[in-house]
Amino acid sequence: MTKFDESLKHTFAESRYELCMQNRQTDKEYIKLDNQHSKLFEHISNLLGKNRKLMLKLEALENQKGSIDDKFVYIQGMADCVKLLRVIKLI
Repeated sequence: MTKFDESLKHTFAESRYELCMQNRQTDKEYIKLDNQHSKLFEHISNLLGKNRKLMLKLEALENQKGSIDDKFVYIQGMADCVKLLRVIKLI
């Protein structure tokens, strides 16, 4: 990865985080899905009783994987866009 690519990665990672946080508060579909997820997660956790920690562990691992996937896709898309703009000599 070039120095330019590294700089893009850092810059876009910060803006991606801000957009995600804003989306979580304003996007109706996201809010609906988040509420459904919370209710189902709580229901399953209650059924597990003392083994509830397994659900928390599973959720943490899923979140970590998703975060890595999302970051890669977002940063790659932004980097590809900037490279395209360089190729067509707009930047």
